[in-house]
Amino acid sequence: MATTTTTTTRTTPPKSPTLTRWYIDTRPLTATANPTNLPLITTLQPDDQASIRRFHHLKDKHMSLASNLLKYLFIHRSCRIPWDRITLSRTPAPHRRPCFIPSATLLESTTTSTTTKAIPRIEFNVSHQASLVALAGTTIPDPADGVPTEGIPQVGIDITCTNERQPASRNSTTPEPPRDTFTNYVDIFAEVFSPEEIRLIKTLQPPTAHETTTTTTTTAHTPQESSSDAGLEYSYRVFYAYWALKEAYIKMTGEALLAPWLRELEFAGVVAPEPAAPKTKVGEPYTGVRTTLHKQPVEEVRVEIVAFETDYLIATAARGPGIGARRGGGGADTAQQDSWEALREIDIERDVRPCAEGRCRCLE
Repeated sequence: MATTTTTTTRTTPPKSPTLTRWYIDTRPLTATANPTNLPLITTLQPDDQASIRRFHHLKDKHMSLASNLLKYLFIHRSCRIPWDRITLSRTPAPHRRPCFIPSATLLESTTTSTTTKAIPRIEFNVSHQASLVALAGTTIPDPADGVPTEGIPQVGIDITCTNERQPASRNSTTPEPPRDTFTNYVDIFAEVFSPEEIRLIKTLQPPTAHETTTTTTTTAHTPQESSSDAGLEYSYRVFYAYWALKEAYIKMTGEALLAPWLRELEFAGVVAPEPAAPKTKVGEPYTGVRTTLHKQPVEEVRVEIVAFETDYLIATAARGPGIGARRGGGGADTAQQDSWEALREIDIERDVRPCAEGRCRCLE
């Protein structure tokens, strides 16, 4: 009796991992003040639709909708599965991070006796703040592709808005608060930042022109006290830069702000990026941050922070094959093509709707 051999064929050529970073600005949606303006919500799974509609404020509905659309789009394009078959899951407690775990029926439907359409494993993280939503994601290498797989890729992204969560007088019509108002505000977060980070946040001033490079050789600016409006404004940007970096890192690890080592995670060489030019929206990324944990350099993690428009700062942290730091210092290896894609705007009508309605070519 003749025997048959089942062969396995990959549908896509192997490629090195890249880090995708997308964002959706929901402010134009919310500006319509139309509570029914929830584009493409009916293309999502019923549970996801219900989760979005539970939010009371339209602004929050739109951020939740954008978060889901970004996750669906990343899964759709990375895993090449139909939009209507996407289901979102969460990692086990206590972290409960959104993730994608193919269902048994989906796995069964993509497998035949002669061809295995392997669904890639993916890793992603989402952040939202003040109507801006961002996603960072990557594909986990398959050993069969010949790509080094030491460690599982992990990514974290966080958005801060420098004109939110400040002392009430900051957003009032009264003059800039005195320096001690700012320092007292920073002291509230002594359980999050180390004593050295607290000191730097309170005292760092804008770098000089030759220090504003994006390379990892950037030198830290000299701490000094200043009560000027410009100095105080920069101090707030420094605080939110540190906050975004800390959040991105712990989100990468899956931990929360209650992580016991939180104050042992320290960042140095931090420069708060200047506001982006109006025409570009996204500024030049700063990669000169140095990371230590328990006073030891963290050499496998790459971190970056970039300004979006005037008030937003977006930090990204990643480690693992292809997307982590290739050398110590947290930056990219400039000798090779950068695996981190630039932060890119996703337009719901242009980029998402064709995929959600099955009119794209992503599955070909």
